[in-house]
Amino acid sequence: MSTPTFQRLSPDQFEQLLQKFPFTRKIDAVHMHHTWRPRHADFRGHDTIVSMWRHHTQVNGWSDIAQHLTIDPDGMVWLGRNWNLSPASAAGHNGNKAFGPFMFEMIGDFDQGRDPFGGAQKETALRVVALVQSRFHLPASTLRFHNAMSPKSCPGSALVYADILDEIEAVKRAMQASASRGPAQPQPFPDETERFIAEAIRALSRTADNAGERGDAELSHDEQEAGQAAAASHAGPAGDAGGTSAAAQSRDSGLGTAALHAMRPHLVNLRVGRLSGEGEAASTAGDIDAIFEQHLPQAVSEMPAGHKLRLVFYAHGGLVSESSGLQIAHKHIDWWQRNNIYPIYFIWETGFFETIGQLLGRAQQGSRALSRGLADFTTDPLVEIGARALQGPRIWGGMKSSAEHAMDAPAASGDDIGGGAHYVATRLKALCDKHADRIELHAVGHSAGSIFHSHFLPLAHALGVPGFKTAHFLAPAVRVDTFRQRLLAHIGPGRAAESLTLYTMQRDFERKDNCAQVYRKSLLYLIFNALEDRRATPILGLEESLRGDADLKRLFGLAGASPTPSSVVWSPTPGDTGRSASRSLSHGGFDDDAPTMNSIVRRILDQPDAADIAAFPVTRSAPRPWIEEVDWPAEFGFSALPATPGIPYAMPPVSLPASMPGAAAMPPYPLSPAAPLPVPAISTGSSGGRRVALCVGIDAYPAPEHQLAGCVNDARNWARTLGALGFETRLLVNLDATRATLERELNRLVGECCCGDVIVFQYAGHGTQVPDLNGDEDDAIDEALCPVDFASGALYIDDDIAELFARIPDGVNMTCFMDCCHSGTNSRFAVGLSPGEMAVPPGTRARFVRMTQEIAEAHQRFRRQSRSATRAVGSGGPQRMRDVKFSACLDHQVALESGGNGDFTRRATKVLAAGIKGLSNEEFLHHVLAEFGSAPRQAPMLDCAEAARQGALLQSLAAGNRAPATWEPAMAAAPGDTSLRHAVNELTQAVKALAPGRR
Repeated sequence: MSTPTFQRLSPDQFEQLLQKFPFTRKIDAVHMHHTWRPRHADFRGHDTIVSMWRHHTQVNGWSDIAQHLTIDPDGMVWLGRNWNLSPASAAGHNGNKAFGPFMFEMIGDFDQGRDPFGGAQKETALRVVALVQSRFHLPASTLRFHNAMSPKSCPGSALVYADILDEIEAVKRAMQASASRGPAQPQPFPDETERFIAEAIRALSRTADNAGERGDAELSHDEQEAGQAAAASHAGPAGDAGGTSAAAQSRDSGLGTAALHAMRPHLVNLRVGRLSGEGEAASTAGDIDAIFEQHLPQAVSEMPAGHKLRLVFYAHGGLVSESSGLQIAHKHIDWWQRNNIYPIYFIWETGFFETIGQLLGRAQQGSRALSRGLADFTTDPLVEIGARALQGPRIWGGMKSSAEHAMDAPAASGDDIGGGAHYVATRLKALCDKHADRIELHAVGHSAGSIFHSHFLPLAHALGVPGFKTAHFLAPAVRVDTFRQRLLAHIGPGRAAESLTLYTMQRDFERKDNCAQVYRKSLLYLIFNALEDRRATPILGLEESLRGDADLKRLFGLAGASPTPSSVVWSPTPGDTGRSASRSLSHGGFDDDAPTMNSIVRRILDQPDAADIAAFPVTRSAPRPWIEEVDWPAEFGFSALPATPGIPYAMPPVSLPASMPGAAAMPPYPLSPAAPLPVPAISTGSSGGRRVALCVGIDAYPAPEHQLAGCVNDARNWARTLGALGFETRLLVNLDATRATLERELNRLVGECCCGDVIVFQYAGHGTQVPDLNGDEDDAIDEALCPVDFASGALYIDDDIAELFARIPDGVNMTCFMDCCHSGTNSRFAVGLSPGEMAVPPGTRARFVRMTQEIAEAHQRFRRQSRSATRAVGSGGPQRMRDVKFSACLDHQVALESGGNGDFTRRATKVLAAGIKGLSNEEFLHHVLAEFGSAPRQAPMLDCAEAARQGALLQSLAAGNRAPATWEPAMAAAPGDTSLRHAVNELTQAVKALAPGRR
């Protein structure tokens, strides 16, 4: 492509163009970046924009400049890439041609103490965000800072997100006030305006496709890379001195077009949970339809009479990149087919692999900067704590979120198909309905693939897909509590999976594994110690976690009892053949280990140890290094490491500033690591607590007359909204939301909290009333939540809630959001009035089950059997309440749902998403009431102690009555962290010293 000319617009011209541009892409967010380099002093007008374009196209290999717009120091707007193409904004967050963010760069370095963010440049930036959000009817909270999607400080540590949101809202109010004063004056030269718009649209349309792009727009905040980029930008067109070809930077799978085409009937490519239009093997809804409507029916028809088509769904690990995932699938597919098994591979791109390498490297750099004795004895603990302080739990949590969002149901508006795995499950059900006796299902998940399948298998079963005959987890990275919540109850005959086999290393071998020689134990231990919200979080693939849980020991037959359908194969086994063989000695090696893979095939085919199968192709080359599982950013420098068989990959020595102690003794290496983030010291005070939310939504009640249509959507909306506020969220939906599970999860929520924590319970489903059996209610009526199995009498009544909440520890902020009828005061013995015969408006449903004689009798039986009939706990009145509760309606009203959501949830989550800075509980209620308008069909209410009404919404009680200016997630300090506090503080200083002033 010849060097383009980039048009420079005034903010008014940008507004005109925005209204006229023919968008074919739905904008769902606005991404804000700073360039970091060039700075204000470096800006040279059009030449600078062209230099950025050259770096992005000739060095990064992208189709065009990364951003849709650039805002210069004078507040002028420079056009960038086609607005109908996804930007190169942040790996895993770029969207596609159908939907995604609008992204702009601001010239400058807005880290603390650098370029000022103000004047015309700031005014234009705020106006651009407000105009784009208004054009697509987006709330202010859809603005995303780059630092929320990557470890960089972009758009600058001097910018405070909450303050920027407030300023954007002020700009929008000014725009609305201006619009209310009447239409704008006509342009004096309308023809010139139309001509300018036409030229701008032509310029933006110079590139029509950017398939396969991903990555971050600006540099990694490293001076060496900045110098290299500057040299490249001055070198001229590709081919001139200093130019770098796109091919040299390419990290694709190396598979040809023919190979990728042949694999397409076996691939489902996902990006952050949605079908991915990016990358080498894009998947559309049409591609998935072809698999289930054409390729699989043909495979069924080709099976001999009386034989079933065995269909295996394979989910690789969350560390694996798209290219590595495709290579794995390419190697496996032919082998599966030679065993008469049809494989489908979820290639789920998470974005995690693009940041974990930098995370480990930066943590290790900090440990190397310490005194030698400290580093020698505490390298792994420091890497663990450094990884946590460098936002490891947030990155790992984002990877897990990708698995969860793959299960999302379609939006009620019908303009998307929901999560990619959900769409696959619906197509699978249709296939099984047509060929019920000809298909047998199996699942394999490696590492974080176990997280994916812990969601996918119960989802498929809930949608009516027959149970999977076998499931196999290789070195599973799923948390034990997640496994319990999502899958444990669904294993067994007639359930989501009839049996589960784990293949994982014995403890001593797990400890001898390593992560790229940086962390000297397996990835599971890094997750266990550093990447979850609390240290020592039990992980399913670790031997101590399996043997330390009675239910898991029983499931897998580890208690010495008789053999069970589910089992564990401990690697390395003595032998290398048979149904229970595994010889892998590394976390990433299980999917390339012939004994493991042959064992899986024998179990899928239900063949004995000595049965003849098509053997897995043995790897004759050196084992695949862990480091090659990852498409590392080119600037990280791993591509320069030798791939000599028998020589382990090791992190190269890092050049440190001469002023740093020990720097002279370290051999230099030309590595360009990402700039370190500020490392917070771990606090042991009570003000830095956890933020945990339990979100419950039930639509699929067994009786048709009880079924709802918006509660699961509500639970997911609450989970997303609270997640954005720093909460760890746990979802409980539909068939998983039995009374027993609800009670267990609520007990866990309350039982695990301590002073300083903020916890949330959200419920969307039916409410009802039943006879009071213990005489504690003046009206002889108990209010109750309706779990999915409530018709059996398994109701969760207000007495149960009161007893639970009485155990909330001092200093814990518990807030409830109840979107159901008779939620008004159900945590403290409401005197709720019956809705009677209130008419429900057309197009809505009421979340209330009328009490019948059958329900009342079932309730009495259940309470007798559970010995709960006589339980009574005094409330002590509202001033003794230990929780804050927002409910959907007053006691005499009904909670309504319409359009796929609860009316209360729709408005409450909108208010939360707009920001909670400075909001008290009472002020939040007033904001929600305002959203209902002047004639509401229901009026939400707040129930709490009087003093709590002015308390800060969703803030730690240790922080005072008002919300702080900003909220920063605190690192949970588990036992053992305190003893390393001094080391962490040294690590903090070392990491800061690696790149002073560039955080």
